[in-house]
Amino acid sequence: MMRRAILFQRTSIYAACATAIAMMLLFQSLSPSSLQAQISAGEQAVVESRYIVDMPTAGVLARAKFSVDGYLFGDSGAMLEFNASPFTNLMLGLSFGGSGFLGNGGVSIQALPGFHARFRFFDETLTVPAITLGLSTQGRGAFGGGRFETQSPGIFIAASKNFSFLGAFALHGGICYSLEQQGTERLPNAYIGFEKTIGSIVTLTAEYNPCIDDAPMRLRGGLLNLGLRIGTGRGFTVELQARDIFRHLRGATLPYRLVRVEFVGAF
Repeated sequence: MMRRAILFQRTSIYAACATAIAMMLLFQSLSPSSLQAQISAGEQAVVESRYIVDMPTAGVLARAKFSVDGYLFGDSGAMLEFNASPFTNLMLGLSFGGSGFLGNGGVSIQALPGFHARFRFFDETLTVPAITLGLSTQGRGAFGGGRFETQSPGIFIAASKNFSFLGAFALHGGICYSLEQQGTERLPNAYIGFEKTIGSIVTLTAEYNPCIDDAPMRLRGGLLNLGLRIGTGRGFTVELQARDIFRHLRGATLPYRLVRVEFVGAF
């Protein structure tokens, strides 16, 4: 029975991924090329990525741009995040989410909205990475027991450097201090990751988050998270994410899958 359930779950995953990719390719075929500049994936992208997978980069939206990100994840969970850039190198935003929205079970929603603020005080040069100072109080993953599966970065400083290697290649890293830590021992955390373009509209991302500041939620090691972004045009980018590849979180039996849909526009 257990093996049959796992087989059914994996088949459902493959079917969902195939359907999502087919829909993205359909959107791409309908999208005029003049709108490709709004996407944040592939070699055609001019919108900077603001997250590797979960963790923040040094990227910010251009002035007078805004983004709306919708996340769909397990336990009928959903999260909506809005960010805007009123001034050069400054980005502000709010987010809100929860779990159990579908079905007949209880609904768990976060008590307060997540707050996002970041300022890039050093732009990237030929030899020095971009450096951004920020705050993000939004956790990631399923919500329950008063917290998200992965706690928020909190106060962070992130660095990003772009290179030209068979397309575009970027390295990201950062140090953060979550405000959600419980107990008397409060520790900073660090993370690292990269993103690599594959053709004109696709980007592969990977990050390692050791979760030093959240030991009770993991059995061992840290989180290896992967993402695949596809620009569909018309301001939209769709991302498929697989979190905790090595199943280090407590209770994990398979990597945690979710979908993110991003829209970038101007005001």
